[in-house]
Amino acid sequence: MTKYKVAIVDDEKLLRQGMKLILEQGNKIEVTTEAENGQVLLDRIDSGTFEADIILLDLSMPVLDGIDTLLEINKRALSYNIIILTSHYNDSIILKLLDEGAAGFLAKNEDPSEVINTVIQVGEKGFHINDHILQLIRKRRLLSAQKKLKLELTPREIEIIGLICQEYTNKEIAEQLFISPRTVEGHRNRILEKTQCKNIAGVVIYAIEHNLFDVNISKYN
Repeated sequence: MTKYKVAIVDDEKLLRQGMKLILEQGNKIEVTTEAENGQVLLDRIDSGTFEADIILLDLSMPVLDGIDTLLEINKRALSYNIIILTSHYNDSIILKLLDEGAAGFLAKNEDPSEVINTVIQVGEKGFHINDHILQLIRKRRLLSAQKKLKLELTPREIEIIGLICQEYTNKEIAEQLFISPRTVEGHRNRILEKTQCKNIAGVVIYAIEHNLFDVNISKYN
């Protein structure tokens, strides 16, 4: 069974310890790192001792906050799935962080079961979209009046985007389309390059904004 390795980055020790207890209730998640701010996280990554696939990243921290930490991780081209922790949803900040590659969001007063679900979904699929985030994306699509032009995606690439939105893994997509997982990975890389998305979460957002896939929120809860 896959065990997802998680880092918790928050300046409140009590919150870090409480989050660790919640996440490690089952046997699917292991908290491998705790850090009190973004700079400590980056120092641990630089040391070569950092071991995690998913980072729970608080927005408001001293020294280096969540936004600047995410931007720095992007600048270094580090491939971690980042879930933003926030005390309250700020729509403009959420949209900015989505564009910068955030894979999910969690309110600090979220139900423990949703915390676990979000981490597992991000670990398995690379993203998790809740109802609030989906409505923001749809609202931005309407306000932008489709100013973004659809790129020259091939029919196969559009087909694969649809399967990604349905939460299929590379292996499952390969089985559906009777091609190899390596070929699927090649298509995914070209999709990321064409759409200029930073990760698979960005591809899903692109699909919603360009009406490539009709997202049913029930799939993401």
